[in-house]
Amino acid sequence: MEEAVRQQDPLIGTTLGGLYQVERLIGIGGMGRVYQAMHVNLGKAYAVKVLDEGRAAKPDATERFLREARAATKIEHDHIVEVVNCDRDAEGRLFIVMELLRGESLADRLERGPLPLGEAIEIARQTGEALQAAHDAGIVHRDLKPENIFITQRHGKDFVKVLDFGISKIKTPDHGDPKLTATDQIVGTPLYISPELARGVSSVDHRTDVYALGVILYEMITGTPPFSGQNHFQLLYKHGNEPPEPPSRRRQKRDIPAHVESAVLRALEKDPADRFDSMHALLAALEGPTVPRRARTIGVPLLAAAIVAAAAFVVWPAPEPARAPSPAPEEPVTPLPSPPPPVTQKSVDPAEPSEPAAPAARVTLELDSSPQGAFVVLNGDRRGKTPLELELDRGAEATVRFSLRGYRTEERRLVAADDDTLLVRLRPRSRPKPPPIKTDF
Repeated sequence: MEEAVRQQDPLIGTTLGGLYQVERLIGIGGMGRVYQAMHVNLGKAYAVKVLDEGRAAKPDATERFLREARAATKIEHDHIVEVVNCDRDAEGRLFIVMELLRGESLADRLERGPLPLGEAIEIARQTGEALQAAHDAGIVHRDLKPENIFITQRHGKDFVKVLDFGISKIKTPDHGDPKLTATDQIVGTPLYISPELARGVSSVDHRTDVYALGVILYEMITGTPPFSGQNHFQLLYKHGNEPPEPPSRRRQKRDIPAHVESAVLRALEKDPADRFDSMHALLAALEGPTVPRRARTIGVPLLAAAIVAAAAFVVWPAPEPARAPSPAPEEPVTPLPSPPPPVTQKSVDPAEPSEPAAPAARVTLELDSSPQGAFVVLNGDRRGKTPLELELDRGAEATVRFSLRGYRTEERRLVAADDDTLLVRLRPRSRPKPPPIKTDF
């Protein structure tokens, strides 16, 4: 049936604006249709999105359509689809001309199952960089979903292009943010919608995109979104009220590092104040925990001692000046016995079998918060309330989260290098928690 629709499309064969000859239908969306068209003068193929005739007479639909062109041209980022023209032809058809992409959407790729962890993080990184550029330009996407993340190829590697800024929120003096109709107050796709958009809050900011990317990353590494429901109302309720299941429990056979799981769950916090403040912060968290300064520098004195010891070992067996040289070639191979090296040399030489006992395999971490009584979650598992003492494997990565009612959730990432104490000062919330979403279903 879809193929029949493509063949019967009246625009195929026509020339839009006298320049773009429509060759074939690429896809059908909520606002219009996308075609492949050839520029009659340049001989170059483009993607042309044409607003449906039924929507062209509605001011809000026209405004949404124009927003996509404005947003993409305002940002000008490699990972955002390039818009080259926006026009209306003699028949009154409104269309946007974009670069023609070849590849597949992230939605198509997810139909084949979860992605390898490295691939998922790389797609999230490129998407996050595009959205950070949008946020820096004062633009919030508000409808990020796998269908709007297109994966093409550049130099033999996946290259992401973010599409469809049709319901983006643009905060600029020249464009403003015109209020749409009541039916448009809840925007976004229910599977990926943020809690604040689910509540119909109009004053959303860039952290709503952080939430959506967290949902998409969750789906990429587990194969399923964090929430599902039989209808839109159930999805809206779950996004607004229910905590997501940790990704490691959803896919127990997949090796999901603790720092990745922690980053995803923080991006999915219900309160925007508890999420990452920027896409850059989310992407940094996905890269892994930062080794504490003490753990990075503790090996320097030992390394210096080892170098000194090695130098002493080379100098020690040198022949004394008073000793007569021997012409025999075998003599250097069997030197006279030398005194044993000092104890300090052996203590730093890792090759000596009599080295002191290795440090303990476990370290103790004392956790506390101000005020006390905060719940402690270690690598996704709840461990108790502060003050609390935990034992960790030496060298293990750890993500520790502190949460207390009335205070913002705090998170710390570390490597257990030695016994240590961690005190976190919790910040009061600037405003009360939003009320739960109430739906009838």
